[in-house]
Amino acid sequence: MLGNHKEAYNFSPIGSLLLLALLMMLCSGIGSALGWLTARSYGLEIGAVIDTFSDQSPLEERNLLRWINFFSQLFTFTVPAVLLARMLEGQKWLSSLQLHRASRRAIYAAAGLYIFGIFILSQAAFWFNQQLPLPSWADQMEGTALRLTQGLLVMESPAEFLLTLLVVAVLPALGEELVFRGVVQQQLAKAARSPAWGIWLSAAIFSAFHLQFAGFLPRLLLGAGLGYLFLWSRSLWVPIAAHFLINGMQIAGQYIQKNALAEAAVDEVNWPATTLAGLLVAGLSYYLYGQYRKQEPTAGAQPPGHN
Repeated sequence: MLGNHKEAYNFSPIGSLLLLALLMMLCSGIGSALGWLTARSYGLEIGAVIDTFSDQSPLEERNLLRWINFFSQLFTFTVPAVLLARMLEGQKWLSSLQLHRASRRAIYAAAGLYIFGIFILSQAAFWFNQQLPLPSWADQMEGTALRLTQGLLVMESPAEFLLTLLVVAVLPALGEELVFRGVVQQQLAKAARSPAWGIWLSAAIFSAFHLQFAGFLPRLLLGAGLGYLFLWSRSLWVPIAAHFLINGMQIAGQYIQKNALAEAAVDEVNWPATTLAGLLVAGLSYYLYGQYRKQEPTAGAQPPGHN
C-alpha cells in the first residue's frame, strides 16, 4: 500500500522489523563477499586466519580482520537501516530515523556523562552476569570472541589506531544505533504502544545480537541507556555520540596504555564507584527527562516511539 509519497510503502511495525531482518541477511551476504575478496587480495583464507587469530597475529592478518569487520558492520547494519527507512518513508527517511536535527551541546555533554555512569554500572552487572552458569558451547563462544577482540586491539602505529577506531568505534556507533534505536526501538514502541517497552525490548535484542552471553546483562544496561538517550533527546545523533564515546574511550585507552581492555573477569564490585555512578545516572536522568518534557516536537515530527 502506497504511503504519503509515491516511493514510500506502509508496513505494520512487525512487518517493518521482518523486512529489516531480510535486508540485514541479504546485505550481510554482500559484506561477506567483499570480505572474502579482500582476503583473496591478501592471499589469505578467512577461515584459517580466524582459527588461529590472536594478539600474536601479524599486521597483515590484523588488518584483514579489520577490513572484514568494516564490511560486516557497514552492510549488516548501516545499509539495511537506510534502505528500510527509504522504503518506508521515502524522502522523509532522515526525519523518520531522527537524523534530521542535532541537540544542544549541553545535551551531548549530559549524555556523555550519563553513558559513562551507565558504563560503570554495567561493570557491576558484568560481575553478576559472571555468577550465572553458562553451557559449554557458550563458554567456547566467549573464548573465541575474546581471542578475536584481543587481536583486533593490538595497535602498533597511529594508522592501526585510526583504522581500529573506525571499525570498532565509528561504524558500530552509527550502524548499530541506526538499527537498534532508529528502527527496532521505534517499531517495537509502536507495536507495544509504550516507549519503555520499545527501549527494553530493543536493548535485549541489541545485547543478544552480540552472541556474548557472559556480557548479556551489561550490554542490556548499555542498550537501555542509549535507548533512553534517544527518547529524551529526540535525536539519534545523541546515542550515536554516546555509543562512540564508550567504544572510542576503550580503544584510545588500549592504544595509550597497551593494556587488554577486552572483557575479562571482574573479581568484585567496586561499590563506592557503583554508588556514585548510580547517583550520577539518577541526576542526569532527571535533567534529561526534564529537557525532554520541555521540548515540543517540530511540525510533522513525533518523538521516538510515539509515531
